[in-house]
Amino acid sequence: MGNSLPARALWTGVFLILVSTLAVMSTSLTPTALIPGALGLAIALLGIWADKSPSHKTLAMNIALGLAVLGVLGSLQGIPGFITILGGGTVERPIAVMAQFATLFICLGFVVRFWVERRRKS
Repeated sequence: MGNSLPARALWTGVFLILVSTLAVMSTSLTPTALIPGALGLAIALLGIWADKSPSHKTLAMNIALGLAVLGVLGSLQGIPGFITILGGGTVERPIAVMAQFATLFICLGFVVRFWVERRRKS
């Protein structure tokens, strides 16, 4: 597994925390606005753990990958709303839709990068 994956996990987590922070600042404090932040915190901590403990690096990165895949799957429902917004339409909770799409995009980026690193190694 590449040496850059723990750093990518950390940055993935930071970006997800920022998405959550912006969602909370734009609306009220709701559980759905906190989900990207909680996911991001977990992925970031796993990246730090992998960096500080090389013997647990594979485990930490596999858990981070699993969380990122859950983030992708959980955010898929935001795609139709995002397409509606792009088309000039309105949705009931536009901030939630944007946060879901950002979470999808960020987590998908990590999953793809993880896959590329793994393919490069094998």
